[in-house]
Amino acid sequence: MDGQRSWENVANGVIATVGPLVGAGLCSAWDIPAVVPAALAATAVAGVAVRDWATGRPWSERAFRLAAGVAAGAWATWSSIGGPWQLPNLVVGGAAGLFGLAVAPAFVADEPAQIGQAGQAVAPQVVEPAGRRATWKALIERIARVQPITITDDSDWPNRAGFTLHVVFAPGSGDSWTSIRDVGARLAAAARLPKGCAISVEEGDLQGTAVVRVPTVYALAGELPLPGDTSELSIWDDLPIGVNEDTTPALVNLRQASGLFVGRRGGGKTNLLKVLIGQLLRARDSVVWVADLNGGGLAVPFMLPYAKGEVQQPPIDWVAATPQEVVLMAQVAAAIAKDRKSRYAGLTAESGGDLLPVTRDLPQITIVVDESAEVDDDPEARSAMDALLKVQRIGRAEGVNVLFSALRATIDTIPVSVRKQSSLKLCGPVEDDTELEYVMPGARVRSADLVHPGTFFLRRGDQGAAVRQIKVWRTLPDRIRQLVVATDGRHPVVDPAGRGIGGEVYGGRLDRLRPWLAALAGTVAGDVPAAHITPSAPVGTHRAGAAPTAVEVEPEAPASAADRSAQRAKARENLRRFTARMEVSQMPKGQLDDVFGALVADLRPSAVEQDGEGWRPELLLDLAREAGVDGIGPTDMQRKLDGRGVKVSMKTINKWLPKYVDEGKLRKLDGGKYAI
Repeated sequence: MDGQRSWENVANGVIATVGPLVGAGLCSAWDIPAVVPAALAATAVAGVAVRDWATGRPWSERAFRLAAGVAAGAWATWSSIGGPWQLPNLVVGGAAGLFGLAVAPAFVADEPAQIGQAGQAVAPQVVEPAGRRATWKALIERIARVQPITITDDSDWPNRAGFTLHVVFAPGSGDSWTSIRDVGARLAAAARLPKGCAISVEEGDLQGTAVVRVPTVYALAGELPLPGDTSELSIWDDLPIGVNEDTTPALVNLRQASGLFVGRRGGGKTNLLKVLIGQLLRARDSVVWVADLNGGGLAVPFMLPYAKGEVQQPPIDWVAATPQEVVLMAQVAAAIAKDRKSRYAGLTAESGGDLLPVTRDLPQITIVVDESAEVDDDPEARSAMDALLKVQRIGRAEGVNVLFSALRATIDTIPVSVRKQSSLKLCGPVEDDTELEYVMPGARVRSADLVHPGTFFLRRGDQGAAVRQIKVWRTLPDRIRQLVVATDGRHPVVDPAGRGIGGEVYGGRLDRLRPWLAALAGTVAGDVPAAHITPSAPVGTHRAGAAPTAVEVEPEAPASAADRSAQRAKARENLRRFTARMEVSQMPKGQLDDVFGALVADLRPSAVEQDGEGWRPELLLDLAREAGVDGIGPTDMQRKLDGRGVKVSMKTINKWLPKYVDEGKLRKLDGGKYAI
């Protein structure tokens, strides 16, 4: 009766039945006093009880085994006195044995096995989860519509503001972490989480598993001051910029990841850029350049101590505050990136990887572009944007990186190539959730969850990477000044080859910035020579072994205000057409048909005039269900319905599909298709 294999149970039953009978027979034949079998039985029962307690046997089994031992000992003692072969003794013994056999299943293994004090593990029992695990298991299975899952762990966060679930999907089910990610908002609503508590999901160490982070207390309210740490960092390191919802550090890596930061005014985007610049200034192997057409405002608190003479080295190596200067900066950066690709190819190969081993003597150049739409909007800076895009394409491995920012996440402010080439994305509060989807495709997050300034959604990696809500540290001018003073003299400078590529254009950057610095310090600037430099060779013509040349800047004729406005409007329209063509040219045919159908839907007759008999909106759900996991597009829906004799307009279909998505009855897949 110990829950082991059936043959062991049979052997135990035989011993328990024959043992007392043989013992009683021997005692009767040899005239042994009855006290001897009684003592032996008591000793055996005590030993069994101690062993059961040491191995952690369930209490029901302990009680049954104790009762069986007492009964066997009593029968053996009684039979030793009168002889075991008497009819009453045999009847009583047989009846007791049959009764024990009948009631044994009710007492065996009805409690989960435990680990005994002796350290021996008893075979595990299948136990249904209880408490929090049971609640979330039921929620996930019902709302995500997945087969039964197993929650292997539900650890609390150090700050007690939430917990993390480790989920294992049913073997062979095909369910994955995206099933939970896609219904994160519905899970939060079903669990009645506080406003702003967004559930984040990522894939576990194995496919078919998921890590689900559930915040139960909104811990990102209020300001978190930037810590006073000014110790040395490296561009190879993960740079801290704030905290996650569980108070662990929010980290970004800028060695090779081009960045895209989006957020409306007042959402904390400028503060984010300042925190990033501050961490870059602590890096021993990174030079910071800033392109800002809003008067260089982003660089002001960093350059103010230099303008006032409080530090000897400019913390920001190059500030471009005018369209002409942005053009120069972008052209020099593109030329340096192109030169490094050939000049240091051997050094990169010797390092054992595909990244240039940047150091203090060969630092990375990190360009921070504040409000890239301003750069893109000015016809004089359009060539600068082209050069910055080129840097983004070719500068990753060569240690020339670009970080873009924008107020809006739309196709006319963020070109498609910028979005696709940026693997580091931070998005703050925006006007429409479609902007979030444009920046972070497939993230399934809502701007409404960013309830306090300074909160952002962070994605490190391409589509499919986890998206987490973070709180960026708050930095103020006084804190920036302390950082600049503490790091004075520690900033690297552009390597000699890079300075040679930049030539007089790069060498004269501070001279051209002198009026801006004078205004910043509140002094009167001296006469500054004009910055029209026309060297002999344009950017990109430097050859190995030849004397380095500088960037060519073509002087432009002044234009009237009306001409400049007309040029700006024309450039904006050309840019929109160009980015639209790029987006359309990369669409699959099925998605292109759906987009075209949506665009011309309003030009068609109304649904009342075109929709025929037999049309019901539920038919769209039936078609999506028939299509399975691959989904089906609006055009195919209309075609299938037409084949079944149901006439419905594309306008009607495009009206009902988003509604069903909002209600959670449909999921929109990549490529414009829909699935249950």
